[in-house]
Amino acid sequence: MARTRSISKFDNSLIEFLIKAMSDKYGNAKSYAYRYNNLKVSMDPRAISDPHIFVTVGISEAVFSIIDGKKMEGGLGPEDGYVKRWIERTNINKELMSHWKLLKDAITAEESEDLNKKASAVSRLRRAETANVDLGVDMTGTGINTTKQEELERKRNRLKGFKKDIDKNDK
Repeated sequence: MARTRSISKFDNSLIEFLIKAMSDKYGNAKSYAYRYNNLKVSMDPRAISDPHIFVTVGISEAVFSIIDGKKMEGGLGPEDGYVKRWIERTNINKELMSHWKLLKDAITAEESEDLNKKASAVSRLRRAETANVDLGVDMTGTGINTTKQEELERKRNRLKGFKKDIDKNDK
């Protein structure tokens, strides 16, 4: 068990956070959605003993500390700062730490002789890794100002309404 498989609940949360951040900054979420379809979040306590996550996007990979969100090695380019902000969110940080502890327990149990303890810990870890559970994170509470994006959407809808009215009157 060198590195855990990608943890889907963290993958999905980080992808949503990045898309929301980039769409607010540049205005179009759809153009950024494809960019993160292969994003992976994983952990490897055997490689690095401090609580950390590996974030992989395409061919880029970086390791971030769960404790303070600082980048330990590697790089993702402009996404580094957003990943740090995501990790520093209280609810995400608590989820990451609890998963880290679960992973450490599974590794300890894997090395022990007690088969029941080993099976139980590994089973809990597998369930946690594959669970596509919503983290219960309110994405509007990300610290990202979505006012600009929402205002643009309101203007587009208003213009569509005006265009329909003009088309009706021309007929």
